[in-house]
Amino acid sequence: MKRVGCNPWQDAKRKTEYLQARYASVSPCHFYDEILGHIEDEPDFQLCAMHAQAKKGQRMRRYDDVMDMLLDAGARRDAYVYPAAYYHSYALEALLQSTSCLYIDLDHVAAKQLRHLCDADFFGHRPTYLVNSGNGVHLVYVLQEPVQTYDWAKRLLKRIHRALLKVFRQHRFDADLTTGISHAYRIVGSLTKLGQVCRAYCVGAHMTIAALAQSVGVTWTRPQKAHPPVTKSVRPAVAPHAKRGFYAYLVEKIAERTQEGHRYTALFALTCVGYKCGMALEAISEDVMHLAAVLGLPQREAKHALEVCNPEKARTVRAATLENWLGWSFDRKTKRNGRSRKEHLAKVAADRTAASRRRVWACLKEAPMATISELARKLSITRRTAAKYFHEWMDRLLERVPAQMAASEPVASARTAKAAKTSDAGIASPASFIAYIPAPGGELGSACAGQAKDNRAGARGSSPDSMTSTFLLLYRWLYATLYPETSTSTSYYGKDEEAWQT
Repeated sequence: MKRVGCNPWQDAKRKTEYLQARYASVSPCHFYDEILGHIEDEPDFQLCAMHAQAKKGQRMRRYDDVMDMLLDAGARRDAYVYPAAYYHSYALEALLQSTSCLYIDLDHVAAKQLRHLCDADFFGHRPTYLVNSGNGVHLVYVLQEPVQTYDWAKRLLKRIHRALLKVFRQHRFDADLTTGISHAYRIVGSLTKLGQVCRAYCVGAHMTIAALAQSVGVTWTRPQKAHPPVTKSVRPAVAPHAKRGFYAYLVEKIAERTQEGHRYTALFALTCVGYKCGMALEAISEDVMHLAAVLGLPQREAKHALEVCNPEKARTVRAATLENWLGWSFDRKTKRNGRSRKEHLAKVAADRTAASRRRVWACLKEAPMATISELARKLSITRRTAAKYFHEWMDRLLERVPAQMAASEPVASARTAKAAKTSDAGIASPASFIAYIPAPGGELGSACAGQAKDNRAGARGSSPDSMTSTFLLLYRWLYATLYPETSTSTSYYGKDEEAWQT
């Protein structure tokens, strides 16, 4: 309907006079006992109110009692309350715990429109209470029992609330679509924007949530799951692989090893193994009776062991259970040549270490100038592993230096042919230190010119390659200085030999 252009104070006065003449007024305490009483009874929940024009940080108010809320709101024009219970007393729809009413907010309702609304009996949707909030009215539908607002219940409540709003909008009333099931409404007993007291009037009766939902075409039932759980198909039990030799082994060992206290259970275990191995019942019975005579067990107990054994369950008996019944353990063949698991794992680790060491050392023999990074790339191993065996290689070479130096030391000041021969023999060994000296860590240019660059495969400033290059350069220079006549025959530096010797 169109808004009526008249004095708002006069229109508000006419609305109040009309409602007082037609309906019975309800006190604020009785009104809030109906819609908020279930919150007061719960010690874990508080009433959530709001003073819209208060200072920032003081707008949200929480109360344990309705009277305290009404006393604070009595002289205020900005007092609102959330008619629902919230977890942690924080007014958010996600934390909504329960509600006992639904509010419909109709804005800009004049006295003439209000009379039309009441005469039409609210278009078939009579509320429990009507609240004169000043410029508009609130239609309050109070439920007989509070509704626990689970996720599915929230969805249905939203549908009911939306449907009620559409009903009144179809009749040209300004129903506020921005409101929802979690919204704050003006406190009954406080002041309106025009300075009048907000009052509530009893219009109808309480209703069930199912009846309210049915009035707007919504079915109040918990929806079933869209995809019911699919039962897993049970795989048929597969009989174990029959091993007749194990059954024969067990018949022989039961007669030799079974002690008193395990005779009956041993025959029961033999029956289970017979079923597991696919033996005929006659053959199992014959062996059980024979073993009963050997072990000195009465025939009636042997027959009982045969009768109580379930063939289906016998197929799933574990080896540990059989050993417990027999009183002794099976003779298991190990694949570790008699070693324990700990010893076997230690041997495997040692073999793996030795294999990795041989791979790295063989690569160093083929390419003495290879760096750690080149070894890692070539052998597809980590730099850490390559560095470990690279430095072991260098340590073994460095251990031979004193022996080689002593073997090549001349007897007199002038070198004799014998000394030269001894020196040549000392460096001719394939495992000698000098024979496998690589270029200094991939550095390019002359060392004495100060043009050393980064390692070819490592990062800038790589400490292992730099240290290796330094030691190699030192020993190469030392040997070339002491034995200039032999350094040329074992050199890997070519044209730069004179620069290195210098």
